[in-house]
Formats: sequence, structure tokens, C-alpha cells
Amino acid sequence: MKKRAFQLAVINSFLISQFLFFIDEGNYNFRWMTNMGNWLIFLIYLALITGILFLINVGLGKIKTNENIILGVNLIVFPTLLLVIFYNL
Repeated sequence: MKKRAFQLAVINSFLISQFLFFIDEGNYNFRWMTNMGNWLIFLIYLALITGILFLINVGLGKIKTNENIILGVNLIVFPTLLLVIFYNL
């Protein structure tokens, strides 16, 4: 389960980070990819979000849940909470 949880965390955090950088750093385009400083921040975001999602996946794996619930948490609940936190600061 831990290998699968880490794979889900990496894939989902990559997608979430790409979306956040698309709307924030690139102003709805991918020009942010031309700046090395943005890549450094992207890797920091990727590492933090991967760690958080991995802990969530491991925690959900300890209770007997369906993989669809884990996928739903990764793709719907976590990004929604992330957006609420960022836009309410």
C-alpha cells in the first residue's frame, strides 16, 4: 500500500502544482517554465504537497477504505482545501 500511496501522492501533487503554477505564476499560460527560479519554487511545492498527500494516503490506508475514496480525497477534497486556504489568507 505504501508504494501505491506514494505513487498517487506524486502524480496528484504534480497535477495540483501544475494547475497552481498555471493560474498563479504563468497568468493562465506556461511561461513560468522559462524561469529557473519558478522551477525551484515548483519543486518546493511539489515536495510539500507530495508529503502531505502521502501522509493522508497512509492514514486512509490504515483504515479499511476503498481506493476510490482515496482517489477522491486526492483529486477533490485536498485541492479544494488548498484553494480555500490560499484565497482566504
